[in-house]
Amino acid sequence: MNKNNMNMKRQQRFIKVVSRRMAKAGFECKMVDNHFIVIMDGKPFEVEMWDTPGWGRRRVHFNLSFAFDEMDKVMLEGLVWLTSECNNHSDYTVTRYMRDHFTCCVETTVRSSKEFVREFAFASKQIGFTYQNLAANYGKIKEQFREQPVRPIGFLADRYMAEEEKNEVCKLVAQTYTTFADENKK
Repeated sequence: MNKNNMNMKRQQRFIKVVSRRMAKAGFECKMVDNHFIVIMDGKPFEVEMWDTPGWGRRRVHFNLSFAFDEMDKVMLEGLVWLTSECNNHSDYTVTRYMRDHFTCCVETTVRSSKEFVREFAFASKQIGFTYQNLAANYGKIKEQFREQPVRPIGFLADRYMAEEEKNEVCKLVAQTYTTFADENKK
């Protein structure tokens, strides 16, 4: 039997013990495609675990992914800036922007299933604070970094500016300023 099989068996036993303790604490746990998921208030927290060198400690990451409405209409710079600000003001969470959603993560180590439950409660609280921060500032970012329609430049611009040319102010400005071609006709 190789070492990886031993680690997998030990990992599966630990997940089984954690699942029982989490169920006693009122959380629902399940395995989906070899991913350990803890469901709290209808939100799925993905849990990543692996052994550290030596016995007794496991590295654990608690991840929650979420998205806001109309994120596709906000410029990339605004969403990345919002992510950076959340990371600057949070001591415990790491927030990442993944093109169509945010992922918030708390990284920790545990020794026992009892410690796992305590760390999960702490992580979910910290992720909740980060989510509230993101939600509070998302409206401002959405207004400030709204995607602007792309307008072509050059000779094709006349086709796309037809509505603007019907405006009386534009006509008056065009009549007042002569172009280079008009000046050289004389």
